[in-house]
Amino acid sequence: MKEIMRKLSLLILVCFSFFYTDRVLNFINNHSTLMKTIKSKSSTYEIKEVNATIYEDEVIPGIKGRRVNIKKSFDNMKDYNTFREENIIYDDIVPGISISSNMDKFIISGNNKKKKVAIIIIINNNINKYKDINNVTLFINHNLLTIDNLNKLKSKEIYTYGNNGKYSKEILLNDNTLINTLTNSRSNYCLSKDKDYETLNICKENDMYTVIPNLIGDYKEIKDNLKNGSIILIPNIDNINIIKKYIYSKGYDIVPLIELLSE
Repeated sequence: MKEIMRKLSLLILVCFSFFYTDRVLNFINNHSTLMKTIKSKSSTYEIKEVNATIYEDEVIPGIKGRRVNIKKSFDNMKDYNTFREENIIYDDIVPGISISSNMDKFIISGNNKKKKVAIIIIINNNINKYKDINNVTLFINHNLLTIDNLNKLKSKEIYTYGNNGKYSKEILLNDNTLINTLTNSRSNYCLSKDKDYETLNICKENDMYTVIPNLIGDYKEIKDNLKNGSIILIPNIDNINIIKKYIYSKGYDIVPLIELLSE
C-alpha cells in the first residue's frame, strides 16, 4: 500500500510539475517582446472577409478573410526572437454568405474586388490545336472526352460541356470520372450561356456550380466590356494572343476559372 501511495504521489508531483512549467512558459511567452509585437501588429495583416452577393437566382462569389494566428506565429518566430513578416501564420475566415451554400444559383462573374479574369473556350472539334494554349479554361464536348484526348490536355483546367451544353446524370458521371482521374482538374463547374434551369438543377444534384459568362465575344467585345471578375467566353482561338495581350495591358491577371471563383 505504501508503495502504491508513493508512486501515486510521484505521479501527482510530475503532473503538477508539467502543469506549473507550462503555465510559467505561457506567462513568459505572453509577456515577451516578440509576443507583444505580434499582437500589436496583427491587425495590420488581417483581411476582412467579403460575403457573396446574391441577386435572386444569381450569385457572385465573396472573398475569404484572414486573421493572424498569434500562437502559431509566435512559435514560428521564436527561434529568431524577432518579428518576421514572412513567418506569420494565418487562419482563413470563410464568408458568412458563400457560393458553397448557393449552388441553386447561377454564378455570373468573379468578385469585382479582384483584378482578375478568366477566359473560357468550348471545344467541339480537333483537340490537338488546343494543346499549346495556356491560361484558358476548357469546356469539352462529351463526345471528345476520351482517355487519349484528356491525356493530351491533362495539365489544363478542363470541365465537361455535356452534349453541346445539355447535361445529364449519366454524362456527368462518365465525364467527371474521367476528368477527375486523368487530369489536374476537379469537376466543379457546368457551363451555360443563359439561364437554363434544367442545367442548374442537374449540376446542383452533382455538387457542381453552374456558370454563365458575363462577357461573350471576340476582341472588340472584350475591349468594350472588360472589367474586374469577367468570365469571358470567346468563340475560337483565332485572336487569343491579341486578346491576352490587351487584357494584360490593362493590368488584369488571366487566371483559371477555379481561382477566379474561389472564396
